[in-house]
Amino acid sequence: MQEAIMTVPLFLYQQSLAVFESADIEEGKAAALLSIGNYYYYQSDFIKGADYMLQSLRLYEKLNDKAGLASALNNLGSLYNDKKDYRKALEYYNRALVIKKELNQPRSLATTLLNLGNVYYDLKIMDSALLWYQQSLDNATQYGNKRLIASARSNIGNIFFDKKQYKEALVEYEAALEIDKERGNQEGIGISNINAGHAYLMLKLYDVSIPMLKEGLQMLQEVGNKFQEQSALKYLAEAYVAKGEHATAYNYLKKYVAVHDSVYTEESNQRVAEMQTLYETEKKDKEIIILSKEKQVQRRTNIFLIALAALIFLLGLILWSRYRFKQKTNRLLAEKNDELIRLNATKDKLFAIVAHDLKNPLSAFRSITQNLNDNKLQISKEEIEYFVGRMNQSANQLYDLLQNLLNWAISQIGKLPFAPEKFSLADVANNNAALFQNNTLQKNQQVKINVPEQLQVMADKNMIQTVVRNLFSNAVRFTPENGTIELSAQKENGEMIFSIADTGPGIAAEDIKKLFRIEEDVTKVGSSPEKGTGLGLILCKELIEKNKGRIWVESSAGQGSRFSFALPADGI
Repeated sequence: MQEAIMTVPLFLYQQSLAVFESADIEEGKAAALLSIGNYYYYQSDFIKGADYMLQSLRLYEKLNDKAGLASALNNLGSLYNDKKDYRKALEYYNRALVIKKELNQPRSLATTLLNLGNVYYDLKIMDSALLWYQQSLDNATQYGNKRLIASARSNIGNIFFDKKQYKEALVEYEAALEIDKERGNQEGIGISNINAGHAYLMLKLYDVSIPMLKEGLQMLQEVGNKFQEQSALKYLAEAYVAKGEHATAYNYLKKYVAVHDSVYTEESNQRVAEMQTLYETEKKDKEIIILSKEKQVQRRTNIFLIALAALIFLLGLILWSRYRFKQKTNRLLAEKNDELIRLNATKDKLFAIVAHDLKNPLSAFRSITQNLNDNKLQISKEEIEYFVGRMNQSANQLYDLLQNLLNWAISQIGKLPFAPEKFSLADVANNNAALFQNNTLQKNQQVKINVPEQLQVMADKNMIQTVVRNLFSNAVRFTPENGTIELSAQKENGEMIFSIADTGPGIAAEDIKKLFRIEEDVTKVGSSPEKGTGLGLILCKELIEKNKGRIWVESSAGQGSRFSFALPADGI
């Protein structure tokens, strides 16, 4: 998916770095560090590659060199994309794209646009990938950048290939191949040959496929591209199996395994070392805990034996029992008092809901129908459309309110059905985005979804849908026109964390403490003219806790808000 050319030996970059360091030329030092990082990355040494690239990035930030910073960010994005850390890859690519637009460098946008497409391709979000690839192709065509024209067409071909549209894929691959031949780009010719050869293989045209794969393999071996080399070896093995030449297929399969192992061995060794260190640390911690518990048991035994020999122990036991009884009584009284406070707050909350959320949409209905009745002969088509839109908005508000009230009431009496199942968080995000599409379009809000398809949880799907719907509805309500709402998810520390972030007015620190609490009045929280009673958030908290999860908010006044919840990832 990516074209790279390395023609300069490593020692020349290292010599350049030494010269720039001795002369204290930081611009040259940053460029040399980035080149060394690129070299190690191209050689599949991700650890060293990331180290040198990050050194270069920090130096460019210090120098405020925007052009160099964009290059470093773009290369780091490519490295993390190959490591399948797509969240970091998107972060670095988007930062690079912003800087390039600030510098007004339209000729350089095609590379980053292509790379963004690569990330979404790897995430299997094909529509987004195709959109970025097409933008890259348009930009490269506008400025005559044949290298990126070839790359974009090759990547578009990959999307057709994944859709099993092999003939359409061949059109793109062969177009890329002709451009690479015209440029004399050996690596590009090799990759295009492999792509086209693979498509011919899927079309069962083995006599066309095998020569192209062999030609591509030879070129890639000469330039040292191990990633694509292993693909060529694998496809050749498949082609010879299909032809019934199993001995030849076996030879290519052995070569594929050898190349594949050489690419990932070093990174695997590093991970094994880290796991061994973690194991040794945990082992020592457990030994310390066991010794501590043994000492505690021994000390308590001694105290018991000494106390048992003294008559005062009996008196102390009686006094202790009375003290514990008093503590228990006080605790029960406190619990009952807290329950009374909660019940009273519940009553106040219900009155607030009826007075606020129920009154407003019903008042709107009354006002609209009164206007329609009084002016039914003079009302225009535009006014009808406006009134119908207002009535639909009020109906949606009433429906959401009654749905939340129903779910909350059922939850309070303990009869809310709980049916956990395995499902995709991406489906939940996409369904809710589609549900509120009309609302976001009316406010010209941009919705971003960064939820990998493979992230699944074991939970009650209807409950989680309700939680996301409430949080998404709040984000749409409080985000101003032309704002942004982002849905994202990731697996972290044994949990699936789902977040909905907006660019709304934000919430002050003192107001955050009031959320998710039924006894608090949240109608005055925030500076937005759109208010709510907070019942939706209370319902969200109860539903998430019923699924053994947790929910929280991160925000500050004027900085937008991020509502997140975490669910256990065990069993997935």
